[in-house]
Amino acid sequence: MSHKVLGLEISETAIAAVLLDSGFKGCTLENQFYAPIPADGDENEGLSKVLDSLMESLKPTGATCVLGIPTTFISFRNLSVPFTDLKKIRQVLPFELEPTLPMSVESLVFDFEAVKQNGGQELLAFVAEKETLDRYLALLEAVNLHPVIVTPSGYAATRIMTRMAGPQNDYLFIDTSQTHHTVYAVSEGHVRMVRTLPVGAGGYPVMRSMEMAIKRTFTLLQENMGISVNPSTVYSMGSQYHLLGRGDETSRLMGVSIKNIDAIRTFPRLTAKTDTPEWEAGHMDMALSLALMETETISGINFSTERSTFQHFWGEHRKNIIVSTALIILVIATVLTGQFMRLNAKEHRLTELDQQIETVFKSTFPDVTRVVDPLQQMQVKIKEAGEGGTGLSLSGTNARVVDILDALSQKIPASVDVMINRMVVGKDNVMLSGNTKNFNTVDDIKGRLESADIFKSVTISSADLEKSGNRVRFKLKLDI
Repeated sequence: MSHKVLGLEISETAIAAVLLDSGFKGCTLENQFYAPIPADGDENEGLSKVLDSLMESLKPTGATCVLGIPTTFISFRNLSVPFTDLKKIRQVLPFELEPTLPMSVESLVFDFEAVKQNGGQELLAFVAEKETLDRYLALLEAVNLHPVIVTPSGYAATRIMTRMAGPQNDYLFIDTSQTHHTVYAVSEGHVRMVRTLPVGAGGYPVMRSMEMAIKRTFTLLQENMGISVNPSTVYSMGSQYHLLGRGDETSRLMGVSIKNIDAIRTFPRLTAKTDTPEWEAGHMDMALSLALMETETISGINFSTERSTFQHFWGEHRKNIIVSTALIILVIATVLTGQFMRLNAKEHRLTELDQQIETVFKSTFPDVTRVVDPLQQMQVKIKEAGEGGTGLSLSGTNARVVDILDALSQKIPASVDVMINRMVVGKDNVMLSGNTKNFNTVDDIKGRLESADIFKSVTISSADLEKSGNRVRFKLKLDI
């Protein structure tokens, strides 16, 4: 499912915006907007007029807004804390920064980028003036725009260039403006230092002074924080990026080449037409970076009060989410494996039972050569046998041999010491011969058989001791 993302950059002199349509396969540049902020008159009034023009031109209703703000009212601080819990760091950060700030913490908003180091976190804190931030948000709310991410524009471009260059490359990114340049130092995929440097007299940066200031900053970082930055490239962008050089191999700072960030227009998942004068002048790249932060779910600095955005939630709870997800997957895999093993065991057992049934059927009915359903075929055979002759009927009576045998087995339990030697079935009686241990047992057997419904009467025809004197021979007559 696609959704629209508005990347909106408010600089000191102009407003630039790009509208992207983002989906699973990538994102497409739908529209763009660039207009200078009127220099005469009230600044808020000028911003409001440009924002009205933007809404009329782009019509970004329903789009997710990402706002980029200038760094003129943002301060940066490097510090370290001895724990790694990001939620706890966010709680203590104002107290850690308060001694180094010229204003009260109540008038400021904070965010940070953290790098784990020796059981703690190395922090780069971003501090913004709440009053100025609220002014921007109020102007956006007036045109029904509610940014879910509010971040320095140069920081967004730095994060996108990190994604494109890879975390293994250290580099500098310089965001230029009319009055100052902001230098972002990136090492191992993290922004480790940000410094704002003034523009030289006459509007031209003094390259030597900039190099010295950056080197001094790097030395302090190395000595105080143990942070080492060895840039292989310098990227530049902003309204005065051309003052740093032409962007070719002849433009160098600190011994490395200076390039502009027009490579961002070839972002792998982006489809865009960028041959307009605004793109050629470098006015739109910052806005594009802001939009890509949302479409590519790149976490980072966010001054928005909407702390429920995906980037902040992921950044603060990433470890817990990963661990919980891994445990859930492990539990599900264990349950599914157990179910599969039980199902496999049942199938194996059913196969064994089917084979046993077929073996019993073949041994019981060897004349059957074709076995299709042994259980059903066995039931049919048993039914046929029951209807055939196992119940031999006696002439003149309804009694069957099988019924007589059933009565004998039911009435004479296995606990009775008796041995039946002979049974003669006649027309209306049965003669039963056998032996037992004593005469009382003969009487007991007679009494048990008399209680059977099938026998009308039971008579002891004879009962005497065997020659050994250990057993009693008997003959019973059972009338049916």
